[in-house]
Amino acid sequence: MTAPGGGREGGGPSPPPQAQDRRRALAAARARIAAVHATRREAPPVEGFRHAVRHVVVLGSSSRGGSSIVAEMLRGSARLLHLRAELNPFLVLHGLGWPDNATGSDALGADVPVSVLDAVGESLAWECGVREDAPVTGDAVARLAADLAVRAGLQWPTLDISPAHVRACVDEALARIGARAAEDPTALHVGFLDALRCRWPEVHPYAYDLDRTRVDAAFPGLPPWAGPATDLVLEEPPFVAIRPWRRANTDALATMPLVVKTPGNAYRMPFLRALFPNARIDLVHLARNVAASVNGLWDGWRHPGFHAHALPPGTLALTGTAHLPGSDRWWKFDLPPGWEAWTRGPLEATCAFQWRSAHRALLDACAADPAMRVHRVHVEDLWGPHRGSSLAGLADFLGIPGDPALSPDAAGALPPVMATAPPRARRWFDRAEALAPVLNDPENHVLMEALGYGPDPSTWM
Repeated sequence: MTAPGGGREGGGPSPPPQAQDRRRALAAARARIAAVHATRREAPPVEGFRHAVRHVVVLGSSSRGGSSIVAEMLRGSARLLHLRAELNPFLVLHGLGWPDNATGSDALGADVPVSVLDAVGESLAWECGVREDAPVTGDAVARLAADLAVRAGLQWPTLDISPAHVRACVDEALARIGARAAEDPTALHVGFLDALRCRWPEVHPYAYDLDRTRVDAAFPGLPPWAGPATDLVLEEPPFVAIRPWRRANTDALATMPLVVKTPGNAYRMPFLRALFPNARIDLVHLARNVAASVNGLWDGWRHPGFHAHALPPGTLALTGTAHLPGSDRWWKFDLPPGWEAWTRGPLEATCAFQWRSAHRALLDACAADPAMRVHRVHVEDLWGPHRGSSLAGLADFLGIPGDPALSPDAAGALPPVMATAPPRARRWFDRAEALAPVLNDPENHVLMEALGYGPDPSTWM
């Protein structure tokens, strides 16, 4: 029998003690999240969720390729379904992340046991829905508290944060900000974290994707976050600050596209087909030029967040990262097949490898399934001179023409999401000299041409 991700179950030596500890920690995290769901008084989500989904849109990209901001833009549409954040935490939770999945990377095939697929589907059933902009009162408070308790279990998996304690913290935060919870989710989350830290000081506000100036004001004198205190990472930091949410019902799953965003999905298209066996799967291929992407990855590797995979100490020796705690062991962003050859040397070379790997995997997925509907978007166009036509083309592909969420004004007003620096056209020009090996690599130019870019770097945004 195949194990999650394609390994073999049964036989062979017993797992080493470290692997046994990880399995116990994952089992404990699953139990804590299950306990949260057991306390809910609301109606349960759709039974057989993964079979009920009829249309999935995969936002395929490399890491730092624009998928976070595009996903946030699409969350503004009432005609699309989403998960609260990325898929990764639930894959790790159910043994489908590295190193548990036996694939040696973030890749996943279709040969995953049905029992594991069903477990992932049950987790996603609680997550799938749309933003709720109504005031947080009555039953909505209990739903929000339960959702925050689940998210706390994903973000701080070794802390035994009880649902009752989360509810008390939510009540305290709402008492401070009143009806502003829906219109100002940052204020809600800052107040919630302030209350939660009274009992759990390990919960660090700088680990979240929140407006830094508002965190500074709420927590003056707080030292920088030192990174994960444990090797078990379910949700990769910076953590999402969730907002009130309305869960999808059966009708919505049958009629509305579910948008799934996670860069690692570039290596998981067969898995996604197995996870959603009754769904039509379309691909929005988000391309971003190699210079801007590698520049963003370079910043992210040197950022105090984006921890993805804990490698054995001493595995990594990438130039320009030694100042960060754990730089010899924390792999950041997606883990492509073949990553072992890129653990040492120039950081920009490893970043370019991540960019190439994701886009090659997406192009291969398109070639392997010619019937799949594919729409390629140059992310630069969504905020450049061609914004209007690019957004209109995306809306048409998604079947939501004229949706206000994809208007040029709405897209231009979005705040930065998971950004390491304020967005700026051609920001990579500031590092052009350091990026010269990337810009001059013929392998990168061949892929750029395949993605529809011209050969002259001066024309790239």
